Amino acid sequence: MIKPLVSVKTITYNHLPYIKDCIEGVLMQKTNFSFEYIIGDDCSTDGTVDIVNEYAQKYPHIIKLVSSQNNVGAWQNDRRTTNACKGKYVAVCEGDDFWTDTRKLQKQIDFLEANPDYGMVHCDFSNKIGRILVRNVWKSRQIPQGDVFQELVLENFVVTATVCMRNDLLQEICINRAGKTKKWIMGDYPLWLEIASRMKVGFIADDMATYRVHANSVSHNLDLEGSYKFFMDRYDIKRYFANEYGAKHLNSTIEDNYHKELLKFSIFMKSSNLRKQCINHYNGSEKKRFFLWSLFAKYSILDPLFNLLYFLKQKFKLRESL
Repeated sequence: MIKPLVSVKTITYNHLPYIKDCIEGVLMQKTNFSFEYIIGDDCSTDGTVDIVNEYAQKYPHIIKLVSSQNNVGAWQNDRRTTNACKGKYVAVCEGDDFWTDTRKLQKQIDFLEANPDYGMVHCDFSNKIGRILVRNVWKSRQIPQGDVFQELVLENFVVTATVCMRNDLLQEICINRAGKTKKWIMGDYPLWLEIASRMKVGFIADDMATYRVHANSVSHNLDLEGSYKFFMDRYDIKRYFANEYGAKHLNSTIEDNYHKELLKFSIFMKSSNLRKQCINHYNGSEKKRFFLWSLFAKYSILDPLFNLLYFLKQKFKLRESL
């Protein structure tokens, strides 16, 4: 078999309503190079693996199924799927997302081939929230390109389904990833940061993928406590990379952003301890610009107003993207 230039990687678990869209989005790619499609199924119980097997039998020269007799968890499923990728480049699309541009791979590989100092490229995307489709999510944003490590520490603007990266870099990082010992819930964000700390990152403004927001996804099917754990994990990642990768000067901004979000959880979770943490942060002499935040932290009588402002902010962000 001729070694493919690109490996497309999908990890899936109980994605029965979505997996066909995911697979079809990969198979429709029009390229002037060969690619393989590695699908890692973690012992789905809803019939997902049956659909994957049907496609694998129909496209044996493209699709390879990676699985086992027992559920191994998302981390190990991702690792074994990554190990199976033989291409020079690896593109990612998880089982509940899908690609929408037939030339997504071609555009991204053309970019990486022409820019050897770039380790990864991503693109604009759509959000599918139930029946609502929000196109070109980043159209009103100037997404950083090039040496983006510091910007990426402050904000994760990379969506997994939009990514294509160099496989040698991916394999090197996966051997010694901090997430192995840190046990972070989020696996992708640390990987983007590892890549950005080593090489440049590119961005293509074309909307070429769709990210689903649905009740069964790991990051959205969470109660308040679960969301809080994700939030804490995210900031642990930010602090780790800022401190370990020469960006300690970002810590002040990280802490300001952390306490802004912490105030939300302190109010929603009705936690006096979290409120005190926010008050202590805002009361610093250099934090006078957080006067309004301090009022919300101090006075629970203002909670309904905070809830209303938060709701309006979320609605505005959605409408801004339509």
